[in-house]
Amino acid sequence: MAMSKLIQITDLHLGETPQSVLAGIRPLDSLKAVLNAINDFGRGDDLLLLSGDLSGTSSAESYTMLNQLLQDYGKQAVWLPGNHDNVELMKKHLVSYPPCPVSELGNWGILTLDSSQAGTPVGHIRDEELRLVDDRLNQLAGKPILVTMHHCPIALGCQWLDKQRVNNPDGLYDLLASHDDVKLVVTGHVHQQFDGLWRNLPLYTTPSSCIQFKQHSSDFAISDQSPGYRWFDLGDNGVVKTGVEFVANFDQYPDTDNAGY
Repeated sequence: MAMSKLIQITDLHLGETPQSVLAGIRPLDSLKAVLNAINDFGRGDDLLLLSGDLSGTSSAESYTMLNQLLQDYGKQAVWLPGNHDNVELMKKHLVSYPPCPVSELGNWGILTLDSSQAGTPVGHIRDEELRLVDDRLNQLAGKPILVTMHHCPIALGCQWLDKQRVNNPDGLYDLLASHDDVKLVVTGHVHQQFDGLWRNLPLYTTPSSCIQFKQHSSDFAISDQSPGYRWFDLGDNGVVKTGVEFVANFDQYPDTDNAGY
């Protein structure tokens, strides 16, 4: 069976310089470690899905740095914004990777959504975005479709973080569920792995390429897990295989006493 391969990297949180640090980790170093691990895993040619918070500072410098790094590694990538991103700066400085809300990967369609809103970490799907989703789903009719956005639409049992999930998910769910071609929803933001369901739709969240949040925590808490990513094998018949990998032997350690950023 023919298969398309995809790698999700999320919540890069790059700073303004290569030396920028987030909770004990230099995000540029951890991203390089993830890219090297992907190559070592034999999936270096896979399309990258960068699912938001590419920058941790909404800075032009972070996007310029990312653009150059992806070019140095010879990567193809699609991206979407998170709550720490600035979409206009992304468009301006990710010069080799123009925005692509609808893309095709083999027999599959990939639809990227913007769930971010200015001034808050809480996810939200704007009415205009919802109208575009309907049009774009129709554009991809007949293909199995992966839908991706930054924010998770359901609670994961992490009390402080669950408050930041998409605050109006019902309209989006109803729209996606009305299209039989939609096979899964993929998100970031939560810095942890989840493999389950959003009602009847398969839902996957993915660890960050830098620091991870401690699962089932009441308040902000960082775990000691290493940087990670998720891989997808997308069968032409709509069957999905996926898994999460963590970088082995990364020599920087998260500050688990950090109380927020």
